[in-house]
Amino acid sequence: MTKQRVKWRAVKSPTRFFLGAALAFSLVAVRHASGAPQREAEVEDSDRQSVNPALFPKGSHPYGESLERWAENWWRWVMSVPAAENPFFSSTSDCSAGQRGPVFFVPPFPVGSKNIVRSCTVEHGTAIGVSESTVLNDFPCPDPSFVPAPGQSLFDFLLAGAVAANGDVAQIETTLDGEPLNDLLSYHYASHDLFYFKGDLSLQTTLDSCITGSFQPAVVDSYFILFKPLRPGHHVITRRIVTNKGIVSGPNSVNIEVLREHAH
Repeated sequence: MTKQRVKWRAVKSPTRFFLGAALAFSLVAVRHASGAPQREAEVEDSDRQSVNPALFPKGSHPYGESLERWAENWWRWVMSVPAAENPFFSSTSDCSAGQRGPVFFVPPFPVGSKNIVRSCTVEHGTAIGVSESTVLNDFPCPDPSFVPAPGQSLFDFLLAGAVAANGDVAQIETTLDGEPLNDLLSYHYASHDLFYFKGDLSLQTTLDSCITGSFQPAVVDSYFILFKPLRPGHHVITRRIVTNKGIVSGPNSVNIEVLREHAH
């Protein structure tokens, strides 16, 4: 079996590798960051220059983690949830499956889909992470030819594949409550080192044949944004992605209901 990189862009994205449907690719163990205090001075300085006040700035470390790490954690979440309840596979599945920690990860949509609406309930005070377009490349895999070249490190080998598979994004449009976000192509992150995740074995046949059920290394290349905690009430995040080949996904929307602080 040939290695398939899972590609996702808030919708399953076509390019020889897709995330969703039944393709094989990476795994993820939920390693949400501890609620470490944010570097407030750093964020305040970055906010003065931010074109998107609703988002954590690109150079910030929300809850003690870089945005690169949160992009990796999005994958850890997706790949840790058993197939039967994984919101990756259905827009009507419960968004809260497997969610924990200070960041709520928004599930993706099917590739090429349009005008799909899903709804998620989020605890007050929780940040909201959105992967606009993302590729996870993991190791090892059943394909014996999927190995680094002589002298090539595993990290360089995996990263080259992830970057190449995510290199066709031409346009990203995202709005929050009807207000467009700006310069989203600059929210582009690639792993700086190998990270490790543990995938649920039920995803081995439905999503990623490389899943072993044990911790294994991976890298990501991702367009990722992290919304600061939203005020209680109803919010709508709408996304649309266009590739260099003119493939359009979206607009698709997520209705976010942020609970009151003392809701039960």
